[in-house]
Amino acid sequence: MLDAWMDLIGKKERRVAGLFWLLAVWMFGQLCDVLDGLVARAMGAQGPQGAMLDSMADLVSSGLAPAFVGMALIMEWSAMGHIPDALSWVTVLPLTVMMAAAWRLARFSREAIEGPLPVADDRFDFAGLPAPFAALFWGGLTWWWAVCPGLGCDRLWWLGMVGSTLLPLGMASRMPQVGFKHWGSEKAFDGVRGVWVLVALALCIGMGAMGGVLALISYPLLGMGIRLSGRTQ
Repeated sequence: MLDAWMDLIGKKERRVAGLFWLLAVWMFGQLCDVLDGLVARAMGAQGPQGAMLDSMADLVSSGLAPAFVGMALIMEWSAMGHIPDALSWVTVLPLTVMMAAAWRLARFSREAIEGPLPVADDRFDFAGLPAPFAALFWGGLTWWWAVCPGLGCDRLWWLGMVGSTLLPLGMASRMPQVGFKHWGSEKAFDGVRGVWVLVALALCIGMGAMGGVLALISYPLLGMGIRLSGRTQ
């Protein structure tokens, strides 16, 4: 099966093929996470128990999985000599992703019962980075590393530090983030979101894994820029 998979994706190294298999299964899970709510509503099967199950699944796919993938990547970079010996302790930092995901999902569950807090601007659909963002970020970083020459990009560990510190802080915060639930409510804002989507797609198509990671990093910057521009008007 592995040989057939390697032929399909055109990779000759088993290690790289294994990484791509991990990413394929993991990202399929993220696709299911996007579609589950639509399917539940279409079938009339949505309810509080489904919301709790969704949070439990998110804790695994967007908390545990990226945390342990992050630890594995940083340990690999450390073994390859990319990380200074004095910073060997940073291998445990990705565990903060799991803690942030648990915090965020617990907050979501509480608000599902008590009611959400009022939002000052309905253009923002999320308070803090959504939990699947962690899976997409670490998945993109794994993909980027897998396609690097010789299985190593000696500076990628800096992005690993971002994913272990700023990313969890963004998840646990209440910083407003852009979504698409209110598409059509404001044409100018729709235009801004549409331009960002086109730029993100262009980055992914033109730069592959690197472009995907850069597009993800631009997402919270988009919300920050929109919020700052609103304050200055």
